Amino acid sequence: MEKRLKILIATDYSEAASHAERYAVHLAKNTNSILIFLNIYQLPFISPAKPMEFIDKAEEMHASEITRLKNHSEALFRSSQIDISEMACEHVVKVGGSIGKQIVKEAEDAHADFIVIGTHGVTGFRKLFFGSHSWDVMKKSRIPVFAIPKDAVFTGIKNIVFGTEYREGEIPVLNFLVHVARMFNAEITVLHITNYLLTKEFEREMFEKFRDDLVNVVLYPKMKIRLMVHENISEGVHKYCEEHHTDLLVMSPEKPFLFESIFITNMSMTRKTVFHTHIPLLAIPDFYNPEHQGFWKIFDVDDMFNQKKVGAH
Repeated sequence: MEKRLKILIATDYSEAASHAERYAVHLAKNTNSILIFLNIYQLPFISPAKPMEFIDKAEEMHASEITRLKNHSEALFRSSQIDISEMACEHVVKVGGSIGKQIVKEAEDAHADFIVIGTHGVTGFRKLFFGSHSWDVMKKSRIPVFAIPKDAVFTGIKNIVFGTEYREGEIPVLNFLVHVARMFNAEITVLHITNYLLTKEFEREMFEKFRDDLVNVVLYPKMKIRLMVHENISEGVHKYCEEHHTDLLVMSPEKPFLFESIFITNMSMTRKTVFHTHIPLLAIPDFYNPEHQGFWKIFDVDDMFNQKKVGAH
């Protein structure tokens, strides 16, 4: 039996979650994936003196929450104009604890390939990176996580931008990203933003070394590596993604200093506008290497992918 990808979508029925849910539904449909809906709820009562009474109430509420989640997913499919009979779905509800920890654990227990979560409110990525459940999931997850901002709409994935720091752990990440890109026949731009705090000569040397590493290890005809000069990293990334109609921004969050250096709290009003973006973010852990490597071979159907090297610009 052919293996299918599994996508876990965590929902709390909020507006922020609804954007991520719609994105996840279309992502699953376009990749023929199994969609796992997860909701984490709180018990509204404390343990009574009679244990059996508590167990009965807890089981009754669990059944009620499962029904609520199923009804919610069916309504989601209808609003997305997708025939539910065309989708493979699972529904999981858990009693709350640490939300981020619960999401990560369920993804691992379900052998999910991706997690999809929503960012919260109009503050978009700024909220994501400061104390939200979404950031907690991204830091703890050992599998890739899609973070979907407000108003993001899935229209396919044709242009992918990978933000690089020239780290060794990014090479396996890019190898994995190539598999994702092949599913959509997408282009990948490996982008480094520099403000030349280092010398131009040293920056060029680092760029060329990383480019050579990609040429030797990551073979994909639709990949190129770009070096862009901008005084502000976050604004540079945003500008490039907007100008090149990027569908997906990808980063490797194992080293949090990259994210925290971009999304710092003391920012000007101009820089705050950077985070009001519709571009989804895919976070792939450093050195990521999925356990079921054989599965991805079904996408490696064209030998041309192994014939052409990375282009540098």
